Amino acid sequence: MTDLDVLLAVAGLTVTVLVVAGMILVTPRGTVDAFDDVTDPQGAELSRADAIDPAHTAARRRRVGPAG
Repeated sequence: MTDLDVLLAVAGLTVTVLVVAGMILVTPRGTVDAFDDVTDPQGAELSRADAIDPAHTAARRRRVGPAG
């Protein structure tokens, strides 16, 4: 094992430890309600649209036989 290999191993270990520590520090503590409608107004005034039937649109695009 050369000095370069040892240096790369130490650098990789250091970066891995820093990334794990950063992920732990960024994670919020306590419980977070993901479905809180009171504090999340996004999409509150949207109406539900009907789904498009994929078979219907595919059949409408395809023409069989002579046109006319």
